[in-house]
Amino acid sequence: MPNQESYFAFAGTIDQQALHRLFNGFGFAMGQGVQRVHLLFQSTGGLVSDGVCLYNYFKGLPIELAIYNAGSVASVSTIAFLGVEQRYASRYSTFMIHRTYISQVTGDASKMQAFAISLLIDDKRTEEILRAHVAMPDDVWALHKLQDVILTAEEAIRYGFARDIRDFAPPKGTQVVNL
Repeated sequence: MPNQESYFAFAGTIDQQALHRLFNGFGFAMGQGVQRVHLLFQSTGGLVSDGVCLYNYFKGLPIELAIYNAGSVASVSTIAFLGVEQRYASRYSTFMIHRTYISQVTGDASKMQAFAISLLIDDKRTEEILRAHVAMPDDVWALHKLQDVILTAEEAIRYGFARDIRDFAPPKGTQVVNL
């Protein structure tokens, strides 16, 4: 009889390599008959397209998934985090959201215009995902338009980013797979 639960840990940037590791880990677990995965999740963010992809991947998984913010979930990793129904935060963890930005851009006017359009599209889709899952007060939404918003675990629960304060706590003797 296969092990019904698996425990994974992910710490890193949300990029193509991270997606490959996560897809491989979950694919292997599902192939082994795992029905529930517990995922410790720690990330400062990454690329919007990869974070949205991970959000959609998590939403479509045919297994039960519980995700735990054990330190910080920031930027687009917050979007990915919201793709999971069972979301938890350690007492001293934080969440951070902000508008999309890019650092140093070089190019002609048409390239700059394309970047501006891309930023607007990314802001629209990440805000739509946020609004579908969280209920922040108007003053926090207004602040989000101007600067980074950093939330404590208690605020994250109050607004819907996480369901409860709960630590990632594999049973003694459990193998935790680092993705």
